[in-house]
Amino acid sequence: YDTLMADQLDTAIEQNGKGDLATLLAGNDTWTVAG
Repeated sequence: YDTLMADQLDTAIEQNGKGDLATLLAGNDTWTVAG
């Protein structure tokens, strides 16, 4: 499981770049939870 997960993460980083948490949190992509 660990090896498969690491391979999947490596592939995602190769395809999409490392990512930026601050940009994600400051973005406009939000959810509204009704309840």
